[in-house]
Amino acid sequence: MRAKPLVTLLTDFGARDPFAGIMKGVILGICPDASLVDLCHEVPAHDVLGASFLLQTAVGAFPAGTIHVAVVDPGVGGARRPILAEIDGQMFVAPDNGLLSHLFAFAGRRRVRHLVAREYWRHPVSTSFHGRDIFAPVAGHLAAGVEPARFGPEIADPACLEIPRPRVDAAGRIQGTVMWVDRFGNCITNIAHNEVKSLADAGGGSIQVYAGERRLGTLVGCFGEVPPGETGAILGSAGYVELFCNQGDLARRWSLAPGDRVLLETAEGR
Repeated sequence: MRAKPLVTLLTDFGARDPFAGIMKGVILGICPDASLVDLCHEVPAHDVLGASFLLQTAVGAFPAGTIHVAVVDPGVGGARRPILAEIDGQMFVAPDNGLLSHLFAFAGRRRVRHLVAREYWRHPVSTSFHGRDIFAPVAGHLAAGVEPARFGPEIADPACLEIPRPRVDAAGRIQGTVMWVDRFGNCITNIAHNEVKSLADAGGGSIQVYAGERRLGTLVGCFGEVPPGETGAILGSAGYVELFCNQGDLARRWSLAPGDRVLLETAEGR
């Protein structure tokens, strides 16, 4: 007995318009027994790199065989290809505009196909809503059991954006970047847990955190280890260092945004 198919949706469509709901209708019209999960529809408009980061932090929570539909597509209707990527046992239907960059960067196994089999699309195809007319129907047919090879040929050159990587400077400090700001104003960086462990093992003592040139505080075990209104950093649930203001909005208070610089060093580093 085939397991009930699981399909997630991540878009920049928001909740004001019916676009995400329309995509669900298309998927369910093809595969009525699909389980649909709204991963996120509040990606800032056209923020392909941010959406890529969110996908990479989320997919580990889903079982093998999950179908992820990601539509952040400022080039819709243009020359960019629609693709289907099989990455480490999960499937991703998306525009070929760099949206899968983080997943490709950390992939163990991957296979990418150009979606050219128009019999699996919805017609007529709008030039402004490929989420409805290409990506959702392809996901529906995948969920209904159509094999990936039926959708198009393999390609070796999917679009990949440059991903900001943390680096260790000459003083042994980790220099990273804010990648995402969540709804609480917490700033998720690109500095992974294992990189923090390496810094701690090398330097000993507490780890000091800076946002730009301002000292934020120390790396602590949980939000409650600093008083309300005070700032600090934790090893967050996404697997990266997360900057916060306890019961406050750090991003707003400090005017932080994706791309801003973050620095970690041991107490003995300065």
